[in-house]
Amino acid sequence: MKRTIISLCLTMTCLMVLAACNQQAPSIGVLDEAAAFRDNQAAKAAMEFLKQKSAPLQAEAEKAYKAMQAEENEKTSAAYREAMGKLQSVMSAEQQRVVAMLSEKFNKVIDDYRASKGLTLVVDKKSVLSMDDSVEVTQDIIDAMDKLELDFAAKAEVSENPAATVEQKAAAKKDEEKKAE
Repeated sequence: MKRTIISLCLTMTCLMVLAACNQQAPSIGVLDEAAAFRDNQAAKAAMEFLKQKSAPLQAEAEKAYKAMQAEENEKTSAAYREAMGKLQSVMSAEQQRVVAMLSEKFNKVIDDYRASKGLTLVVDKKSVLSMDDSVEVTQDIIDAMDKLELDFAAKAEVSENPAATVEQKAAAKKDEEKKAE
């Protein structure tokens, strides 16, 4: 009887070990997020778009600067400050808009890749102490980002007149306050 119980316990232990071995471990992908976000065609297109968007504004600011250098007075100084303010505000807003658009697509690409490959999670390479190269997914994400067709100009919502943008926001805020009352 004692031997039967011991045999039964050993058999149960073996079955539990085998059952644990059959369970699939979570599958993980490791991504160099900075490289994948930076080294793809969509990011390069975004940089080119921003460069083209800033060129006329920079030319305007440079022209105002040269006019101020040639004849420094209140009018030329004010024109230069206005041109620089316009350049900074428009480009800052455009940069934020383009980066947000890229980030949204980047996160969707990662999520779609994770789902299509049956991965449980994708972690940033900076958080990994050691890994096998088989879990590296950076190039796959870069390749997926390269396939995206993004039109950065189509969603351009940034006004080149910063004062108008401020006025529009103030008017919208007043409308919201009236509705809230």
